[in-house]
Amino acid sequence: MLRPVPAQGSPVTLAFRIRVVMAERGIRSVAALQRMLKTIGVDISVPQLIRIVDGQSTHVSTAVLGGLVAVLRCGIEDLIAVTPTENRQETVPSA
Repeated sequence: MLRPVPAQGSPVTLAFRIRVVMAERGIRSVAALQRMLKTIGVDISVPQLIRIVDGQSTHVSTAVLGGLVAVLRCGIEDLIAVTPTENRQETVPSA
């Protein structure tokens, strides 16, 4: 499931693709992913990881992102889809 997360004021929208990558790797549950992360020293609870995987979290630590890249054997660009924000109007400060 891709749930876009627009960054306030940003010209792009981010959508987590973690569940897609999990499916491509044959990982069927977030609990299994959490166990894989734990084996490499990334400590995160299953409920926290579910929020990240389902795109309900707006903050993800670099330790967790690094762990996901390591256990899923992918690049960061595989985990996060970046798309331009639609209808964004630029504001130019007046002189």
